Amino acid sequence: MKNLPLIIQTEINGYQFYMFPYTIIRTFPEYENYLMENYMQCFGYVDDDFKHMAFGYEDGVSYNDMFYTSGPLELAFYSYEIGIQIDIRQYIIFSIENNAYISIMVDEYYVEGRPAYQKHHLLHDILIWGYDDKKFNYLAFDGSQSLSLLSFPQNQIVDAYKYGYSMFTNLPETLKSKWINERSIISMKLKNSQKKYDFNNERFIAKLELYLKGKFNELYSSFVITQEKCHIGIYNTNLIKYCMENPCNGIITYPSIHAWHESKRNLLNKLKYFYDKNNIKNIELVLNYEDNIVKKANLVRMAFLKNTMGKKSDENETLSELDDLFNSEKYILENIFHFVSKTSF
Repeated sequence: MKNLPLIIQTEINGYQFYMFPYTIIRTFPEYENYLMENYMQCFGYVDDDFKHMAFGYEDGVSYNDMFYTSGPLELAFYSYEIGIQIDIRQYIIFSIENNAYISIMVDEYYVEGRPAYQKHHLLHDILIWGYDDKKFNYLAFDGSQSLSLLSFPQNQIVDAYKYGYSMFTNLPETLKSKWINERSIISMKLKNSQKKYDFNNERFIAKLELYLKGKFNELYSSFVITQEKCHIGIYNTNLIKYCMENPCNGIITYPSIHAWHESKRNLLNKLKYFYDKNNIKNIELVLNYEDNIVKKANLVRMAFLKNTMGKKSDENETLSELDDLFNSEKYILENIFHFVSKTSF
């Protein structure tokens, strides 16, 4: 029996592929400085496989380059072709005993506690963080869509993984994701040699400038995203407007809107952290960001949530709100950047 440390955080949970590593790191207070400097460059794109609008973070571009150098996690990836040949139950127990968290793609029809359990087949990922004699403990969203620490009988993992693989192989070629196949199992372990990460004002300000510029670089192309499809940093709001005006080119789903909204809330938390670290008393610009960006982004989020409930919102009004939000964010952040870059700390 062993349970690895894990807290439920509500800062970043729009998509589990970056929420899992963030949650692991967030569990340990010594990495707070690292998280406050990173996970800033939120970018939007249209997924080539499913044509859905989605949002991610530069720090975790589908785990392509995440944390391999300065970051605190050691990562190992296993394809379905490898995973299907091993004793999956024993592998998970061995990994946990060696302090590795396991993200695994499963058919959630076989996973007790998931909304799809014994109702319908759904290929999705969960994060296993502990076990006892009979059960595995995992992190995922429960039936009420709340992030929860759940458990399921160990013997269910065999069918959950095996039938997840079967679901994947039976997908039409146009819907198969290379990403899912190559990362059907992801092992995540904190590096033993990680030194205490000191918060650095210059690095933070430089990343804030990158967010403002929203420039495309080779990291995004490593995710097979073209510059035309990628809306980075402050420009990620424009992707929602583009998909609303061109629904054939990008499908908007509520989870993507939730992830976009929380990226604004996430940046607000980082700005507050920076101001507090440097004992800056004049916080008017940060409060403006909260009132004019975060709260308004929440109104946009609520409009899309209404749509999922069959309550049609005013599309023209939402488009106008997105325009205002983009312009306001640009103006406020330019003023914040000008202030912090000219201030001696």
